[in-house]
Amino acid sequence: MKTTRRKSQWGSSLHTFLALTMVLLALESCKILGSAEKIMINKFAKKGIVGQRFVSPDAGRQVYYKFHGKPKLVLVHGFGASGIGQYYKSSLKLQEDFDLILPDLLYCGRSMGDSVEFSIDGQVEHLKAILDSLKVDEPVYLVGNSYGGLVSAYFAEYYPEMVSKLIIYDSPVNCYSLSYADSLAQSLGVPNIDNLLSPTTVHENRQSFDLIFYDQPWIPRFIRKNLVKHGSVPMRGYQIPLLNHLKENEADYNSHLFDFRMPVYLVWGDSDRLIPLSTMRCIQERYNIPDERVTIIPKAAHAFNVEYPDQFVEYIQKTLLQ
Repeated sequence: MKTTRRKSQWGSSLHTFLALTMVLLALESCKILGSAEKIMINKFAKKGIVGQRFVSPDAGRQVYYKFHGKPKLVLVHGFGASGIGQYYKSSLKLQEDFDLILPDLLYCGRSMGDSVEFSIDGQVEHLKAILDSLKVDEPVYLVGNSYGGLVSAYFAEYYPEMVSKLIIYDSPVNCYSLSYADSLAQSLGVPNIDNLLSPTTVHENRQSFDLIFYDQPWIPRFIRKNLVKHGSVPMRGYQIPLLNHLKENEADYNSHLFDFRMPVYLVWGDSDRLIPLSTMRCIQERYNIPDERVTIIPKAAHAFNVEYPDQFVEYIQKTLLQ
């Protein structure tokens, strides 16, 4: 089992970037997003990363991608985030070595469904539809964080011929209890996991970010209010049903034994309280994942790619290319 040293690049500029990133994760309907998102999209465009939305009768599917003859890398974001929001800075470097694919899961970012399908299977088929629309006909490297890790695990099982390697980081997979999540929320003064992942108040927003970050950046109160008012609250009608599906089917998910037919790697923040190291150890033991495929990131919480994007790039390059 490897423990990766954290580089000391945690300066004010990175704090500013993180604060902006977390704003972008939620402000889908706020005017602030317009100019900020344009900056990100323009930087993507300069690197050849383009956005496309595929529309079908049951869904609109958003993806950012760049193809230039490199191995294909799919980065699947966590609950309530978006591809460009979570992986923006890392993508600017990863695009040099990979054909990048950054999907927005259903009811996240700019992908919307028919308000009927909220299951993990629905997310898997959504991801498959995006890859089919992009005419991907070769195995990909698949990387999933948190909720996106759960989606990625099922995708890898349903379509093993499409995945050459699977990286899961800080994800429940099927070694997790939502009662633990509710208890954690209540210990932070939040009623339940719904309000922690889809905040309705400034306090809930602050506690939510405190779980994402090992060292939460300072975000002004007025921005937090806008995050709640224009970000999480309007999306609750879509995102709470996603959580309800997990709750209603928790026993089935936890009893499921994956039949992984490709190498599986685990990477975890040592300070992740939302999905703790005990979950990682359970996954490792249940699927006999060797220690050399397990990496623990010191002083990192739930999404180390957001806290340490350069280190995330180095991990991906080392794991997938060497």
